[in-house]
Amino acid sequence: MNEKRTYFVVSLIVAAFLIVIIRLINFQILNQEKYLTYVKKQYYSKEKVIRPRGIVFDSKGKILAISVPTIKIFAIPRYVKNKEEVAENLSIILKKSKFEILRKLNSKKRYVVLADNVDKSLKPRIKKLISDLKEWNIGIVESSKRIYPYKDLIGNTLGFVNRYNGIGAEGLEYKLNKYLGGGFDEISFLKDARGNPFTIEKNRDNNRDIKNIYLTIDSNIQYMAEEALKELIRERRPKEALVLIVDPKTGDILANATYPNYDPNRYWKYRKFKNITFQNAYEIGSLAKPFVLAEAIDENKVNFHKRIYCENGKIIIDGVRIKDHKRFKYLTPREIIVHSSNIGTIKIALQLDPKKIYQRFKKLGFGKPTGVFPGEASGILREDIRPVNVAYASIGQSWTATAIQVAMAYSAIANGGYLLKPRLIKGYLEGNGEIKELDEVEIKSKVFSDKSLRWLRKTLKLVVEEGTAHSGKSKYFTIAGKTGTAQKYDPKLKALSNEKFYTWFAGFFPVNDPKYTIVVFANEPKKIRKWERIGGGKVSSVVMLNLIDRLMFYTKQKPDKLYFTQNK
Repeated sequence: MNEKRTYFVVSLIVAAFLIVIIRLINFQILNQEKYLTYVKKQYYSKEKVIRPRGIVFDSKGKILAISVPTIKIFAIPRYVKNKEEVAENLSIILKKSKFEILRKLNSKKRYVVLADNVDKSLKPRIKKLISDLKEWNIGIVESSKRIYPYKDLIGNTLGFVNRYNGIGAEGLEYKLNKYLGGGFDEISFLKDARGNPFTIEKNRDNNRDIKNIYLTIDSNIQYMAEEALKELIRERRPKEALVLIVDPKTGDILANATYPNYDPNRYWKYRKFKNITFQNAYEIGSLAKPFVLAEAIDENKVNFHKRIYCENGKIIIDGVRIKDHKRFKYLTPREIIVHSSNIGTIKIALQLDPKKIYQRFKKLGFGKPTGVFPGEASGILREDIRPVNVAYASIGQSWTATAIQVAMAYSAIANGGYLLKPRLIKGYLEGNGEIKELDEVEIKSKVFSDKSLRWLRKTLKLVVEEGTAHSGKSKYFTIAGKTGTAQKYDPKLKALSNEKFYTWFAGFFPVNDPKYTIVVFANEPKKIRKWERIGGGKVSSVVMLNLIDRLMFYTKQKPDKLYFTQNK
């Protein structure tokens, strides 16, 4: 009997051990992850800290965007012994309100953030304060903050980083997330049995592969463009405006000044973040006329010496009356461009194959985004071969384009006929100090014949010297370009407005060896005088007057005006 009882007891003990072993196997092997997750939920709390991003430089190495190290100061209120003394001392170091700090320390929350985005240089003083007061339930967490040293200079081209998640949200900051890095890491607070955090268990991972990026922007040229734009805004008070400067031989965007703009350091104070150079499309008006004439030259449908009757300022097509800005009678094809005659251009366009006119516009890059900027607009270019629509299309009405598309089309006239892809990003800095290109110079296609180029260059130079853009001509440098004025549709009138316009200038300089393409645009510029007639010549071309001379002297270009060099 005793022997049976012994076997029974032994069997119970063995069974108990087997149950324990099975439970241990289940806990440590089969369901390890499940139970670790449960434990972490019970004993850990996580806090997000912003990870630093790569630096953004301009083309000359000036810093446009940088992440600076900061610290976050937190406390576990219920375990802070002398809240009054802590608040008083921290307020002196942080230069913050003592009462605000004290309010947080008196909070019923498990832990509170006393201060965020604090300069890291204050860390030693705060650590000493914690040690002196023996307040071990106040802690410091390292983080970072994105800074834009030039404030709103090229603000809405750079974009900004979301201050809560450390990720680029607009502009180039968004486009370059893959290279610049950022985002956030999580640190873990170890909690006691009651769920109160009392120490940091794990710090963040700093080993991230981030790149420092170089842009094509020259911040000095950008500053000049923005100064010229400010003068335009002060005088004309437009709804929107821009000054865009491009290298016609590479497609590099050297400056992009836009209005409205914003300071990325305080992006949350602004409502609009659109960059109108890339993300808005507008009717381009008479900027389209040289492209129509180029097509006429290539189709051998234009006689340079024959004068065209411009109907004394108005023409009726398909029952629709189209007017000119002046009552012209007879003009040569060159004079039609120099004086920007709508009727003259329309008469030439109606002699051409309408499908080829639209093909010419598409070949120049209109109707599709360039791919240089996030959220880029494509513009609207519908192929409608009815005479009245061909007429409007030939004078830049009834279809829209972005400023960057215009800049690349005019750059093609400047660089020998080649449409280039624009560039904003040069590349990233490698460990050996060299810049690895991200976007190489890309030639899309030859879009102008040599014959049409010779004609266009000479004619567009005359536009500035003698024609509609003469208000913007330089004493020292030759400029070739075209003004554009497009009437805006007024929904109240259900017709084109006689008071609201888009005004343009697009061109390049110096004419014989172009270094820069420039586009100037204004949306609804206001009159300075009541009798004034709003147009690209009076508004947009005037912006060139000081900008071009200043830019050329900055880059140490010698004047190329013949009379200036002869009289020097």
